[in-house]
Amino acid sequence: MTISGLSYHQPLYTIEKEVSQEQQSSDSNTQNSQDQASKYELTKEQKMQITQLQKRDLEVRTHEAAHMSAGAGLTTGATYSYQRGPDNKMYAIGGEVGIDTSPGNTPEETLKKAGQIKRAALAPAQPSAADLQVAATATSMEIDAKIEIQKNQTQEAKADQNTQNSQSTNYLNEQLKNPYTAISVDYTSKTIGVF
Repeated sequence: MTISGLSYHQPLYTIEKEVSQEQQSSDSNTQNSQDQASKYELTKEQKMQITQLQKRDLEVRTHEAAHMSAGAGLTTGATYSYQRGPDNKMYAIGGEVGIDTSPGNTPEETLKKAGQIKRAALAPAQPSAADLQVAATATSMEIDAKIEIQKNQTQEAKADQNTQNSQSTNYLNEQLKNPYTAISVDYTSKTIGVF
């Protein structure tokens, strides 16, 4: 190597020493990588556990996605609980989706909303116990809304009937006041027996 025009000679033993240090460092790297490989190599049981965690993760995410899809507009995002696997990755092992179960502004709106809540709760292939409870709550909402709708229709029918009765009573009273107006005969000419 030349520095400032002067030759610099390094003794031979230093070079050999560097070579042996490089070789030692290479050997230790190989040993470290083998140790790391064996450290990260999974046992059969760990591989089976990872497979089970992956399966559970897929089931949980599919289940919650079904709720969100069917309950669009009423559901919140999914929240997951995780477990760290032997491969140091996080897997979803549980989840939940929030859903608005408050009644609507009208019985008809409540009936429609209850139907969507029920569909969202029962959307997954295998609904959980909590899902079935939400579906039961939605069914109860539907029944209450139908009762309210029926009650409103009955009240409207009675009101219509009372209106018709009062109109009939008014007509009869008018007819009784003036009996000559009670008979209304149409004396316009009509054609019968046309050949």
